Amino acid sequence: MEDKKEQTFIAIKPDGVQRGLIGEIIKRFEMKGFKLVAMKMVHASKEHLEKHYEDLKGKPFFPTLIKYMSSGPVVAMVWEGEGVVKTGRVMLGETNPANSKPGTIRGDFCINVSKNIIHGSDSVESAKKEIALWFKDEMVKYDSCAFDWLYQAAVPIPTDQ
Repeated sequence: MEDKKEQTFIAIKPDGVQRGLIGEIIKRFEMKGFKLVAMKMVHASKEHLEKHYEDLKGKPFFPTLIKYMSSGPVVAMVWEGEGVVKTGRVMLGETNPANSKPGTIRGDFCINVSKNIIHGSDSVESAKKEIALWFKDEMVKYDSCAFDWLYQAAVPIPTDQ
């Protein structure tokens, strides 16, 4: 069974912030059943973004990506729940919005790969790295009242009643 405390890093990019999609994106993750444990709005420095995207440094679009990501505020978040990394990626849709299905964030709100609204960790390992880069000791620990409704094993219903 996947870890119920698994965490992922999700960032609403400058175009998502400017277009007023913060609430809609948070709503989708909350409605799915994931728990928000950290969030902040930040205007990330070029140096911070270069570290975040260091695995893409050799790509021809790297300078444009850094310029775009530093062009306005970003909403950085940590979400927690069973399978949140994989499910979060499905909820985001494909990197290229043209390949994203309706019902996904990019499928519903994006038309261009260079302005694709949202970032999500692609693995548990990258989530840990990204969370450590964006958040120090800023995670809030709390018990969600929905936890048992989401994760408690189903109780068999007696058939003799």
